[in-house]
Amino acid sequence: MDALLLKRHVDARARHADTRRLEALLDRIIPRPDLHARFVNTLARLEYVGVRKMLKSRRAERLDLDGLQHLLDEAVHALRLKKAATALAAAGGAAVTTFADGDTLAGDAGEAYFQALDRRAELALAGTDSDNARAEANYLLTSAAIEVRAQAFYPVYEQRLRAHGAPFSVSAITKDEDRHLQEMSERLQALLGPAPRGLDGVLAEEELLYGRFLAALEAAIEAAEPAAAGETPAARVA
Repeated sequence: MDALLLKRHVDARARHADTRRLEALLDRIIPRPDLHARFVNTLARLEYVGVRKMLKSRRAERLDLDGLQHLLDEAVHALRLKKAATALAAAGGAAVTTFADGDTLAGDAGEAYFQALDRRAELALAGTDSDNARAEANYLLTSAAIEVRAQAFYPVYEQRLRAHGAPFSVSAITKDEDRHLQEMSERLQALLGPAPRGLDGVLAEEELLYGRFLAALEAAIEAAEPAAAGETPAARVA
């Protein structure tokens, strides 16, 4: 089995221009507790959406100990991030009570990224004979793409948190995601073979969808910055 099946994609994303773009966005977000609280709440929302999708897609006859551990890990990530968002909100005067779009930073766009990726995985598996096998393969393809992104995202985020002296860390999440990445690689190849059907297309779509999410974050930051300065966007341009 190819242990580097997904790791190669993580490395490619680390070298992608969107990594520099993410760093620039984080350097605008982290110094502002109000924006940072909403951003962390967006991350918590995405972890929650992942848990919800896993609960809906995993069939009892395919759910083993590792599968339950994966569910628990992602739920714990959502809880940790939500607690961090709440603490930041207390300092920044932001509201992060729920996962509504106003309590997040481009939260609806983040969930749209996840939902569109899941639909792309479903299309890649059209024609699969067994509903059971298709549901499991869909879960694996979507999760693999998300784990690749997580392993490219969280180390960058951790580095920028340290650079700004932020009061929390995501290093524990990174360690969990590394284990999940290996698990997805093994399960994909066991179910779909050494060159898993649809994987390259789903990963390519994820890259496009992620770029759109970053654009939504940029727009949300731009919308928030004039308000912080007590200006309207029109006045700022003038």
